[in-house]
Amino acid sequence: MKGETFHIETIEELTPVIQSLKKLCSAHSIFIVDGEMGAGKTTLISKVCLALGIKDKPSSPTYSIVNTYFSDEFGEINHFDFYRLEDENEAMESGLDEPFYNGSICFIEWAEKIQNILPEKVVNVKIEVLENNHRKINITL
Repeated sequence: MKGETFHIETIEELTPVIQSLKKLCSAHSIFIVDGEMGAGKTTLISKVCLALGIKDKPSSPTYSIVNTYFSDEFGEINHFDFYRLEDENEAMESGLDEPFYNGSICFIEWAEKIQNILPEKVVNVKIEVLENNHRKINITL
């Protein structure tokens, strides 16, 4: 399994992580962003979406489950937060799984709630909270 690891002490140090994820968007479309509550999943995804050139201001999709943005370079970009989802049937019944298979870029938080409907080929982004509020971010293919 190929990957990269970043050690982040401040939010300003996210730039190499953002650039790495942006580069991966040319060949990959599904990104699972995992980490405990408050680890910085939404912050990282928002910053990556801005780097991808979205036209709108990114926001958390906790209550809407998905926010969809558009980028001239990358097309449709979806940010999912499945924290409030009851089960994967709810996702399928509401068509939330369709973007996983149409080639659009998808960043997914709380993917364990929909594990059985995810494509096999995904990029995993794991954020670990360390001492002093630092972060360790692993990106694996």
